Amino acid sequence: MTESPRQKLQRLLHELFQFDSADLDFGIYRIMNLRRDELKRFVEKDLLDAVARGFEEIKKGESRQILEELSDLQSQITHTLGAEAVDADGNVQTSFRTTPLARQYADAKARLADIKVSEELEAELFRDIYTFFSRYWDEGDFISRRRYSRDPKYAIGIPYNGEEVMLHWANHDQYYVKTTENFFDYTFKADSYTVHFKIVAAQTEQNNVKGEKRFFLLDSSEATIALSVEGELSIKFQYRPLTEQEQITYGKQKQQEKINEAMCKKILDAP
Repeated sequence: MTESPRQKLQRLLHELFQFDSADLDFGIYRIMNLRRDELKRFVEKDLLDAVARGFEEIKKGESRQILEELSDLQSQITHTLGAEAVDADGNVQTSFRTTPLARQYADAKARLADIKVSEELEAELFRDIYTFFSRYWDEGDFISRRRYSRDPKYAIGIPYNGEEVMLHWANHDQYYVKTTENFFDYTFKADSYTVHFKIVAAQTEQNNVKGEKRFFLLDSSEATIALSVEGELSIKFQYRPLTEQEQITYGKQKQQEKINEAMCKKILDAP
């Protein structure tokens, strides 16, 4: 099932606000946890309510335009056909309804009664909000993505007051937050089995320098997959860049999905 623009935005915000990191209690995670209920309410309700209010304002604006059009048409009808052509409720008398002005008047009244915001306009709004938030988030990091404009006037936002040399950063008004990766063991129950996922090796970026993209892969040791007589299944993983051969094997598109499929097969085929 294809994600709607609204669902896509909510998924990004869940990831951005670290809703799946409730067990972490330091740095930016502590702030997220303290505000978790408010953040969830914003993502799941307040944001949608704000969008609905915005659409109501659009409807009101369109209503005002049509009401002005109706008032103008009514004045033309009474001036041309006489004051009795329109009754006290704003309806054109039956004998005048086939005239061109009366037809325009009836069309405007129908448009007023049928004002609604199109689904495409709503989808476009959610896509624009998604684009805004995605400009400051990439694979676990809050960042500023480069944006360019064909219009040279775009640079007018730089605070310049006549210095001979002006140095300016795109993120001059932002706090720098490095979230880095989360690594912890994960345990869950599956029928009568207890399953443990363990990260045994992880190559992370050093000194806040963006390096190669990293992936979760099965550990290469002999004891990668172990099932005890007590029904405890232990599976070890690595988090690292792909080797040259793995890049050939998994290609350039949907790499982690292909890796997951290969890992599932290996785990299910394990003795």
